[in-house]
Amino acid sequence: MALVLFKRVCPLYPLLAFMYNTPMKENKFKPQEIMFSPTTRCNLRCVHCGTEQTGKPLPKKTALNFLDACNKFGIKRVGFTGGEPFYALDFLCLISKEGVRRGMFFDHIITNAVWFKTKKELYSVLNQLFLCGYDGRFFVSVDAFHNQDLRKVASFIKVASQIWTLPNIVSISSVKGTRERETRTKLKKLADLLEARFTGLTSQKASIRNKDFLINIFSFNLSPVGKAVRLKNPWDGKWFEDDFCKGPGHIFFVLSDQTVKPCCGYAHEADILTIGSIKRDSPQQLLLNAKQNRFVSTVFESGLHAIRKQLESSGIRFPGKTTNHCFFCYYLTHHIPRPLLNSCLEKVHKKS
Repeated sequence: MALVLFKRVCPLYPLLAFMYNTPMKENKFKPQEIMFSPTTRCNLRCVHCGTEQTGKPLPKKTALNFLDACNKFGIKRVGFTGGEPFYALDFLCLISKEGVRRGMFFDHIITNAVWFKTKKELYSVLNQLFLCGYDGRFFVSVDAFHNQDLRKVASFIKVASQIWTLPNIVSISSVKGTRERETRTKLKKLADLLEARFTGLTSQKASIRNKDFLINIFSFNLSPVGKAVRLKNPWDGKWFEDDFCKGPGHIFFVLSDQTVKPCCGYAHEADILTIGSIKRDSPQQLLLNAKQNRFVSTVFESGLHAIRKQLESSGIRFPGKTTNHCFFCYYLTHHIPRPLLNSCLEKVHKKS
């Protein structure tokens, strides 16, 4: 897993982009990972986060059945996000244990690293996860928007590194494009708490390191949607490069309500991106559903620019140009009238 993470804007992209080191031979939806979001609960209330903390947790039995089906189907990689996934520890442990038993691999657990109350609880929880066989990495969000106690983040890094005996078990994900000075200050403070050296965000090799830790820092652009809509102007004057969602997409993103999306981008909550439910659909059926979903199939096969050009030919004028392709997907799914969007999708499909 080794792909530069700075060019795309999905909230989970720094985790998933590692997977796509080899270009797809053809443009179509080809899921290579299951990303479970077992709960929407979280102990933080970040100003840029649009996740609604509602609903029931993802049922473990249903998720396990889906894991088994995906394994037999040939999908071998598993990751976790939330909410705060450590609020679903029993889910993490079960899926980790059963994933190991099936010979599957782990991607990352995305965490704020401050969910615990005491160091004793922190050690106990991480040790349980270790004993269940989890051997992936942790991605911790640290920037101006996450109001964490950095002393607890430092404790998380130290304990995780101690239990897994890996200096790079933890990586950091930071928002760039706004409030970067505050983010840099927080990262420097975290480095000081770890008695380590911080190399700045101007380089793709940004990190916090000493003789015990090598914490890589990955930056991604803020997508100004939902509560973050006023934090940054998304129409920055240049069109994005269409990648047919090879960054944030090509996953089965399983939400806590059991629905499945083909990506983890900022538009993932839109109904138009739903390709099924693990409660009733097999991996094979989800692929068929994705193919039959005109929006999903068009994005993965023809690209977002094909939709943009068709809409423009139909008289739509966008507020500007954006380098943020996840934001543009969000704009299409939230601001373009559905009948008009569907009509344009059909025209793109006929052309292809």
